[in-house]
Amino acid sequence: MRVGDRRELVKAPVTTTQLVQYAGASGDFNRIHYDQRFAREAGLEDVIAHGMLTMGFAAELVGDWAGDRGVVESIGARFLLPVRLGDSVTVEASVKAVSDDGLVTLTLAGRTERGQVLAGDASFRLRDAG
Repeated sequence: MRVGDRRELVKAPVTTTQLVQYAGASGDFNRIHYDQRFAREAGLEDVIAHGMLTMGFAAELVGDWAGDRGVVESIGARFLLPVRLGDSVTVEASVKAVSDDGLVTLTLAGRTERGQVLAGDASFRLRDAG
């Protein structure tokens, strides 16, 4: 693993079913995530995905990259644009640093067809390093 290595995860378009399932799993039943009329009355163009669903996409990529030989230590991000119904989300991670003791530091970016939706950092430690 070297500085500059990259991986990408492309998620299928977000669906109403997915948002309702995520609401049930997370306990976040804010109506802006599944009720179009309510979302519009709140000033949004349409319903939006839960921010933590988008963060979950990033966590999936980091966890897959760490795999069986790594342990995820941190993931953090800020949300730049809401993800809407029908948006495909692409999350990209690139290696920012690799320490001698196996700590891999990543830069994260998430985007849809409309622009960047997430920016952040993550790290995982390789078990067999050092």
